[in-house]
Amino acid sequence: MMAAAAVEVAAERQLELLREEREAELAESRAWQENVSLKELQRRGVCLLKLQATNQRTGLYGRLLVTFQPRKYDSDAELPYNSFGPGDILGLYDSVGQGDPLSTGIVTRVTSKAVTVAFEESRDGMLSLDRESSYRLLKLANDVTYNRLKKALNALKQYRGGPASGLIDVLFFSSDPTSFSETKPLKFYNDLLDTSQREAVSFSLAQRELAIVHGPPGTGKTTTIVEIILQAVQQGLKVLCCAPSNIAVDNLVERLAGYKAHILRLGHPARLLEPIQRHSLDAVLAHSDSAQIVADIRKDIDQAFAKSRKAQDKGERSHFLTEIKALKKELKQREETAMTAALTRASVVLATNTGASSDGPLKLLPEDHFDLVVIDECAQAVEASCWIPLLKAPKCVLAGDHKQLPPTIISHKAAASGLSLSLMERLIERYGEKIVKMLTVQYRMHEAIMQWASSEMYSGRLTAHPSVAQHLLKDLPGVASTEETTIPLLLIDTAGCGLLELEVEDEQSKGNPGEVQLAGLHIQALVEAGVKARDIAVVAPYNLQVDMLREHLCHRYPELEIKSVDGFQGREKEAVVLSFVRSNRKGKPAVKTGVDGATEEDIDALISAAIKADNTCGFPRCKASVTTLGQLCPHCNRRYCLSHHVPEVHGCGEKAKAHARQRISREGVLYPGSSSKDKSLDPAKRAHLQRRLDKKLSELTSQRKSKKKDKEK
Repeated sequence: MMAAAAVEVAAERQLELLREEREAELAESRAWQENVSLKELQRRGVCLLKLQATNQRTGLYGRLLVTFQPRKYDSDAELPYNSFGPGDILGLYDSVGQGDPLSTGIVTRVTSKAVTVAFEESRDGMLSLDRESSYRLLKLANDVTYNRLKKALNALKQYRGGPASGLIDVLFFSSDPTSFSETKPLKFYNDLLDTSQREAVSFSLAQRELAIVHGPPGTGKTTTIVEIILQAVQQGLKVLCCAPSNIAVDNLVERLAGYKAHILRLGHPARLLEPIQRHSLDAVLAHSDSAQIVADIRKDIDQAFAKSRKAQDKGERSHFLTEIKALKKELKQREETAMTAALTRASVVLATNTGASSDGPLKLLPEDHFDLVVIDECAQAVEASCWIPLLKAPKCVLAGDHKQLPPTIISHKAAASGLSLSLMERLIERYGEKIVKMLTVQYRMHEAIMQWASSEMYSGRLTAHPSVAQHLLKDLPGVASTEETTIPLLLIDTAGCGLLELEVEDEQSKGNPGEVQLAGLHIQALVEAGVKARDIAVVAPYNLQVDMLREHLCHRYPELEIKSVDGFQGREKEAVVLSFVRSNRKGKPAVKTGVDGATEEDIDALISAAIKADNTCGFPRCKASVTTLGQLCPHCNRRYCLSHHVPEVHGCGEKAKAHARQRISREGVLYPGSSSKDKSLDPAKRAHLQRRLDKKLSELTSQRKSKKKDKEK
């Protein structure tokens, strides 16, 4: 009973934090959507305007799939930049309509020219779209993910006697993890595994409830996970393999596809990398025995739907709607039978954490179907999302690196209260080395790049494999030896260079145009030296900077990959250019960082240096104290002595002049030394007055003409 009480308290606490996070998410969404124009929402990538419905058809479970394209006569017209992706929740609106959406749907596919959305139903129960009408799509807060997390935590609170009972006891510390007393020697599928990888595989299979594989960057974590899955299948186990993102799941599917294991990927095929779409549930169903019957029923639904739209008589329309309802019921039964067969036949089922929900196809399997749950990139997932798959098996293997990015949390309060603490990190804090095997040989980077991270975060345990330890860009085929290609790690300090970040009101993200130019010059030097653009990545921590980099570089280097930090995580390139973006006069950093790696002496020294700098004149090489006599410059926020406080003396002359001009223009008061006041009208006001004048003149002209005609009569 004590264990059940502890689980209930922990689950309830997670539910509270999730509610806090949800409120923060909704508040942030409202704050910038309600006060921003539709055109600005489109510029920010969350809205698409002036769309037409070019295709409608029936999809899985009888959902209505609608494809939208720009309303242009040119068939090659492309959608504007947008952040839409498979799984996003969208609202569908008339172009002129306000208020509630006509319907809400889920994005299933996005290309450069079209977006396809799956609709369940509309407000009146049947969505009917006109090809000639104009529509808009707006991204909405994603209720699906939140509801699935909430459902998983409520299931955890009430969990009694199912397959995951023993695992839950271990994960909430009411019993210790155990191992099997006897294990057979393994015959590895991959002969190239290093010693630490082999140990991790053997350890994971020998544990009875829980094993953690800690894989720092480039240490072959995915390679190790694939081997664990193959060995488990060899032992006759059914495996559910998950990760928080689609790209991480696809990576595992791609690697497993090279072996003979029977794998099945849940999720819409549009989300998958092209080479592995044949492993998707949709593709498997398309080749099943009942595929033709299912296709015929869908065709019948589409035909009945088309007839119902043309029907003039209300009774006739009702007849077609009844027929559609019956056809959808039959379609669902046949699809579920085919899905159950496909799921049962698979040795490994792969999905995102939330995609493993019992709301989806997995509801068709018995409770005790799976023997092992594997969660990759576990350190990036909120704990609640891990409980969706974890409740389905008696054992789990968690893999990731808790020294890298934690889960993304919007609410500072929820993060500080524990929502940003991943399940993996929580377990390592409690059990330590008893449950963890760390991979220690990295195959990705030069040892100079690796060294700092190894000593600061991994206790100096990492070693660079000989194939990469001294590898430089100049060693690549066709690359010349230049300054840029012979240095493994180059740090460019832009402090004091005037490369300040943009200060844009209402902008949620950050950008730095100076760094964009600097990154462009460095990429140009690399390409001119012979490095291929497709072998270079540009990474930034802010979406606005990513957009600015793409705008500046993509037309010149189409194969260049430009992504956010979390979007690029786990990927590899020969050269990576990292733009940190933040640079302002307040010295405000990108993120708040801890000081765990610094000694007390270092911190004291930093504090002393900061106090000393605050009490000294900000003019270069001036040592005068400004503690009692000094003046703060409003333009650069630095304190200067009486000899250097004048803006023209310390370098803020131009800013002072600009400020004075703005003040004169605003207040209409002239100050000594200022020029005459600019009395010209604001362009918008001038245009408005001109229109009024033209209208008045037109009216007077009409009056004169009518008077003239009256006289002539």
